[in-house]
Amino acid sequence: MVQQKQAFTLIELLVVVLIIGILAAVAVPQYQKAVYKARAVEAITLLKSITDAQEVYFLENGEYTDDISELDIDVAVNLMGSAKFEDKYSFFCGGKRTCFATVNNRSMPTFEFELLHDRVFPINAGKKYCHIYNGSKDNIALSICKSLGKKDTDGVVSTGKYFILN
Repeated sequence: MVQQKQAFTLIELLVVVLIIGILAAVAVPQYQKAVYKARAVEAITLLKSITDAQEVYFLENGEYTDDISELDIDVAVNLMGSAKFEDKYSFFCGGKRTCFATVNNRSMPTFEFELLHDRVFPINAGKKYCHIYNGSKDNIALSICKSLGKKDTDGVVSTGKYFILN
């Protein structure tokens, strides 16, 4: 009696590869979204620390500063100023009224924290925004902002898409 060798047929192997490909096509975008959301939450946490330090600076000096290095907070030098990496947030304060967390990747949202003593737009004082640029390539930034807050309907801000953070 001749024994037959047990093996997979080419069709069976192709079906398995196809199934793995479909699963990967579904899983990779969800993984990428989770990574972006984790980076966004990290940026919000650091931005909250920066704005808290701005409020302490205001109490000590009677005004806000546009220079994060003057604040009593340790922010890595590579995080201040303009972002050099596409997926890495950079932090800055401007106009002595607002602090930002921004990134070069349009798939990720920008965060804008208005300081409490905002004299330019007092209606926005103390608000925290998740901002989506009009030129956003996809809906990842939109889904991140929606999951973190609600759409701003009564603010002074008129361009882009703004969500008030919870």
